[in-house]
Amino acid sequence: MSHSVEKHLAVAPAAYDVEIRRFVPGYEEMLREVEGALAEHLDPGGRTHVVDLGAGTGALSAALAARFPTMRLTLVDLDAAMLARAASRLAGVRDRVTLHEGSFADPLPSCDAAVASLALHHVHDRDDKQLAYANVRAALAPGGILVTADAFVPACEAFKVPLMRGWAAHLVSGGDTEAQAYARFAEWAHEDRYYGIDEELGMLRGAGFREVDVRWRRGSNAVLVARRSTA
Repeated sequence: MSHSVEKHLAVAPAAYDVEIRRFVPGYEEMLREVEGALAEHLDPGGRTHVVDLGAGTGALSAALAARFPTMRLTLVDLDAAMLARAASRLAGVRDRVTLHEGSFADPLPSCDAAVASLALHHVHDRDDKQLAYANVRAALAPGGILVTADAFVPACEAFKVPLMRGWAAHLVSGGDTEAQAYARFAEWAHEDRYYGIDEELGMLRGAGFREVDVRWRRGSNAVLVARRSTA
């Protein structure tokens, strides 16, 4: 099994950090919310371990490493080119970083938290996604959290259409025509699948997370938090 961001998005790893801001509305704010969730649930001065699922170029991990100077990070991604980019970006904190080329279904190391930024929508099948969530939960220590930042689009057309219209407007503001924006959505749909927030929360609960929350939302994008109970 392999995955290539360059093939999927027609974006080279070196250009990804620029292009993702053009593709995703509220990208910076979304990542800050992930950081904020970890700051609220983890000991900021502790030797915590965080697994970054679908870590890509390491943008989120780099932000976490800077904010939490004692945090250890394991970056998991199927795209070797993106992991190589992440390794370069995190060279200054390489002693705190482990890189793993693999999938969300692989056994994960024990951790205090797991994060995912624009990664889990690559899991198409509902059962596979629930299994991925269960895999994360099994790796988490009691009281540990999963924070996922992604696009969440409901199946109901009355809700879906305005959300996609707003997303298209963001792409148009970045240089696309409206037709090009919707062509992107169609192309991305070959590999990506977006569920509604209620469906995602249901999958998280089905995976064994009893404590789930919507931390932040802007249009089609949101940050969800799931906590492994201590009881």
